[in-house]
Amino acid sequence: MEIGLLQRQTTSLVMTQELRQALHLLQYSSVDVIAYLREQALENPLLELHEQSTLSRERELVGTRPIRQPMSSDDKQAALQNVAQRGRTLADELYEQLIESPTLSENDKCELTYLIGNLREDGYLGEALPQLCADRNITESEGERLLAILQSFEPAGVGARSLGECLALQLKRMPDCHPLAIDIVLNHLEALAARKWKQLAKQYGVAVQDIQHLYDQLKELDPKPGLRYSKETAIYVQPDVLMAKDESGKLLVFMNDDILPAIRVHEEYDHLLKQQVETSAYAKQKRQHVEWLKRSLEQRQQTVRRVAEVLASMQADYLLQPSGVLKPLTLNDVAQVLGIHESTVSRATANKYAQTPRGLVELKTLFSGHVSKSDAQLTNHHVKVWLKEMISVEDKSKPLSDQKLAEQLRIDKGVALSRRVVAKYRDELGILPSSKRKRYNERTG
Repeated sequence: MEIGLLQRQTTSLVMTQELRQALHLLQYSSVDVIAYLREQALENPLLELHEQSTLSRERELVGTRPIRQPMSSDDKQAALQNVAQRGRTLADELYEQLIESPTLSENDKCELTYLIGNLREDGYLGEALPQLCADRNITESEGERLLAILQSFEPAGVGARSLGECLALQLKRMPDCHPLAIDIVLNHLEALAARKWKQLAKQYGVAVQDIQHLYDQLKELDPKPGLRYSKETAIYVQPDVLMAKDESGKLLVFMNDDILPAIRVHEEYDHLLKQQVETSAYAKQKRQHVEWLKRSLEQRQQTVRRVAEVLASMQADYLLQPSGVLKPLTLNDVAQVLGIHESTVSRATANKYAQTPRGLVELKTLFSGHVSKSDAQLTNHHVKVWLKEMISVEDKSKPLSDQKLAEQLRIDKGVALSRRVVAKYRDELGILPSSKRKRYNERTG
């Protein structure tokens, strides 16, 4: 009796561990799955992983028709185009300009190479200039001269030591820059950002409109010019799902199985272990683990595909049309269609991407919450579009408050939202509150 109870407890423990691992597999990104499998291969001598360079499985056509067709290598290449490439880095850009400069001496090029090597990824100088000068045994005035050369390179703003200097370097290259703009940016950037325009106008003896114009110019500048370039180590996003339009205009959904290694049993080693009595039980256990991994991975792929098919079907307009919008769709909606738990849908869409006609799309972004209306269900996307339209045509000298926006939504669109929810959506759109949107002209003070 005690032995039977112990066996049941042991079996239950193993099943619980395997269930936990299966849930992790479902939630993992493809990169995490590969890392997990490689870790398992180190612990299990019977586990063999084979990288797949060509398509080995047929993909199922989305929809109810029982049609199966292979995806050609050309189709796959087109679907994966531009997913991940190593881009041009900031250092690449600067070194090229350095090499091609005909007026710089070899010594200047050597010192500038050192400065470039001390830039942060965002393009700012990574160390204080006096320290860099000490490292190179040059005077600070020489360091300032070299830094000025670097700051003349593209992109504008590179080599800056502060946000104010970065913006000032970019302003200097603008033909319509106000003579006082550089001084304001270098010495009163916080006041300018806080929209203390009247205070600055009085201090500098200029019109409020001039300060306002400078603020508008700053919004067009790049505060981190180095980030427009790729990092030295490219970050790859591997889509788990491929979605392509067929001749009839419908979306085909395929799993990108090639990114995952094939799982096999090392038969020769398995046979060798079975020959020894003391290792036969060990071999059986490890073989069972390999088979479990294969089943779990297949289940993961099947679940992700099923969820992706529902997403593609429900959000086809958004995925196929450049002007398409998301329909109301929640995790529970998909769970109800598939007859699975909401948490399973959440795991199946976590850290997963699809290559679609619209580009690379994160699966979880295809969900959109409902907003109540008397005669319909709308997504928060619709409300954000309306808010953006309302604000774009408002009287800039008397911008609409969040409360006024909520009232206008109720009157014009029949959507009842609280001021707090409107403020939340406005923030998500990156739009400032009414007190910060106020504009000045000749009629307002």
